[in-house]
Amino acid sequence: MVYDDGGIVATVPVLLQVWRLLREKGPGLGLLLNAKKCEWSWLNASSTAECPLKDEGVPLVPTSEICMLGVPLGSSSFSASFVHERLFPRVRAMERLKGLNDSQSAMYLLRVSYGIVRTTHFMRTTPLAHWETHAAEFDKGIRDAAESILGTVFDERAYVQAALTPSLGGLGLRRIMDHADAAFAASWRESQVTANESWLRPPQADSHSGSQTQASLVIDKGIHGRLVSECSSDREQQRLTRLLAEHAGAWVTAVPSSLDGSSCVMSPQVYRTAVRYRLGLKLARPGVRCSFCMQSFDVYGDHAACCKRNSDIIVRHNRLRNLVHRIAEEGLLSPVLEKRFILGDTPGRRPG
Repeated sequence: MVYDDGGIVATVPVLLQVWRLLREKGPGLGLLLNAKKCEWSWLNASSTAECPLKDEGVPLVPTSEICMLGVPLGSSSFSASFVHERLFPRVRAMERLKGLNDSQSAMYLLRVSYGIVRTTHFMRTTPLAHWETHAAEFDKGIRDAAESILGTVFDERAYVQAALTPSLGGLGLRRIMDHADAAFAASWRESQVTANESWLRPPQADSHSGSQTQASLVIDKGIHGRLVSECSSDREQQRLTRLLAEHAGAWVTAVPSSLDGSSCVMSPQVYRTAVRYRLGLKLARPGVRCSFCMQSFDVYGDHAACCKRNSDIIVRHNRLRNLVHRIAEEGLLSPVLEKRFILGDTPGRRPG
């Protein structure tokens, strides 16, 4: 068994006695000290004294550079450089997503593997004030990647919505700047309970309560409410409100896999169009006419959802028909597929 990452805070005589005990009694218990992996730090940052265990091979670590369990506990400048050094090399792989010829898969990976999930450890352990500049840089990198994948440039309002959780109409591209303080407060609260100790209350805990999930949802609801209150039209308000309907964002979180049928996989063009429509971005140029009814096509794409001459009804009918037929076939019921063109022809599309 390997024991690692233990910390002892005490006076010099006590620490030296602990070291001797570990040296003498440890091997019999299977505990072998590795001096090179041990560290000695003075709590008094101004101390210039050498490490009392220097001859044992224990290095002296400056107070400003103390680190434990991958968490920087020293100065704010050290914390900032520590986060930058360990965080950004991991997310440079986002550049590969930009060249992926599959918008749906690229956005799925960006959300679940390369987004804010990469920063959760630092959000929960290191105050945002220590690495705020790097957090803003990371958030910008996520935005740039999303814009490249989707082939569009977000206006500020659209990206604020995109940063919401999918259940509130967003794309799940949560921003560190919005959620880091809530994550830190949740971590402090949960760790204090686990340790059964009473610690100094950080300022973040006064603004956020509950678990990280609960606190982040409260933040997202507040942002969504602000977007609704700032709507410039009834149409825009209705657009944001209807996104709260159950399963309205299921296509955003769906795994892009054909195992459950080809309907779960969206072509880049269709996926990008769906995203733009969801975020209230323009879909067409002014003056474009509907190819079915020849009426003026509004730039936000509402006409496509209500045109009485389009083929959506037939497409939906055929998909449902094929699904029922497939289920019946797998159930060995010997179904007979509906004859083709039973609904007649539709301008611009042949049913089948």
